[in-house]
Amino acid sequence: MKRISIYSKFFLVVFANGLLFFTLPDALTLAITLYLCSFQFVDGRIRKGLKWVGITVVFAVGTYLAYLAPENLFGRYILFFFVGLGKMLPVVIVGAYISGTTKVSEIIYSLRRLHVPQWIVIPTSVLFRFFPTVRNDYRQIRKAMKFRGIATTTGDMVRHPVRTMEFIYVPLLSNATNVASDLASAALTRGLTDPGPKTSLVRVRFTPADAAMCLLGLVLIGAAFYALR
Repeated sequence: MKRISIYSKFFLVVFANGLLFFTLPDALTLAITLYLCSFQFVDGRIRKGLKWVGITVVFAVGTYLAYLAPENLFGRYILFFFVGLGKMLPVVIVGAYISGTTKVSEIIYSLRRLHVPQWIVIPTSVLFRFFPTVRNDYRQIRKAMKFRGIATTTGDMVRHPVRTMEFIYVPLLSNATNVASDLASAALTRGLTDPGPKTSLVRVRFTPADAAMCLLGLVLIGAAFYALR
């Protein structure tokens, strides 16, 4: 049973994206990132939570060591990887959590409960169905290319970028255009643009776990504002 509702996930999206505009102390950044990872544990996804905690710790240690790296090209690459890409880590954690625990029907129902305009609801419903479909198409293309002996490993893809583009990414991008068109047509066929009242089998409630986690998030936001003074 899900313990975290979609409303808390909306809060996480705003929270994680807001972090991109501020530079916080390393200790507070680590605490916030671990807080975002904790949603996986609350929802019972222990292995996923441990994976993201491990990634967070690696980036935290790497960031500390990156500042000790020598002032040369290699040191700057290390600094970019751990500090630059680490800045995006909270957004990636939240995105992975939402995509792995949220159904499109929940998102549509919640957006309508919040009286969000249709021009936002419809693209959102198409978007959340788009990426899983493209990911499945990518797997199918990779299997077909491996059968032909092309890009059988990740190393082959790196060593032969032109061949990778020709046989994998070009077909994927071409198919993605058709997928987007088909999903948009399916959304219109299901009557998403109908202005009349809608019914839904999905019911979303704000639970005590939501209240506790959001309260903790607000405390961390307060700590962030205090650190920025």
